[in-house]
Amino acid sequence: MNRIRMMFICVALCICFMTGCGTTELEERCFPQLVMVGYEDDKVTYRADFPKVSSSSGQDSQNNEIQVPTVSAKNFEEGRKEYEGHLNKLADYNHLKVLVFEEDFLEEKKAYEGMLDYLAKQEDFPRNTYVCAVDDIEELMEIEENLPQDVGTYLELYLTNHEEKKDRLLTLGDLIDEKENQEMVLYIPYLDVEGKYVEWRGYYAVGQGYEPIEID
Repeated sequence: MNRIRMMFICVALCICFMTGCGTTELEERCFPQLVMVGYEDDKVTYRADFPKVSSSSGQDSQNNEIQVPTVSAKNFEEGRKEYEGHLNKLADYNHLKVLVFEEDFLEEKKAYEGMLDYLAKQEDFPRNTYVCAVDDIEELMEIEENLPQDVGTYLELYLTNHEEKKDRLLTLGDLIDEKENQEMVLYIPYLDVEGKYVEWRGYYAVGQGYEPIEID
């Protein structure tokens, strides 16, 4: 009986170590809804956006205190590490809704493909995250003050609510898979800021000079 009891204790301790020691408590995490990637002065830029909580709730959200500016680095991986180094919490990307590429970044084939190679090896960026392209990330972020929610949630709703274009939506998984297969050209939705909101301008053809494709 003593031997069985000791075996039971050992198993329980192993489970405890596996599930407890490597776990970060919820309050110690922050949850990016949007990641924006650009290219400027021969460097990759990286920025995230977080949930927006209404002040009418009567509660302050710790995520609202996250105001880390855009960082730049030699590649996507380094940009991500530098950005997260400025956060006071662990970035949890399980709720990531949209990955936005600036046009200048897509024109840099080495930077773009390097990002896909890196993310293909990661498990924390969801493969079903929607992707889109814009001309200017900073211009995109300026509309957030006019929105009832964060830009990531807004873009996800905007893309999926365009029923006639749903079959043309792309995800991060599509981009990663196609880089491996290289069998077809992918068209990333290209959005433009019009006043206080965005407009679906056309498509960005990956692999064919990265030229915007106007909608017929």
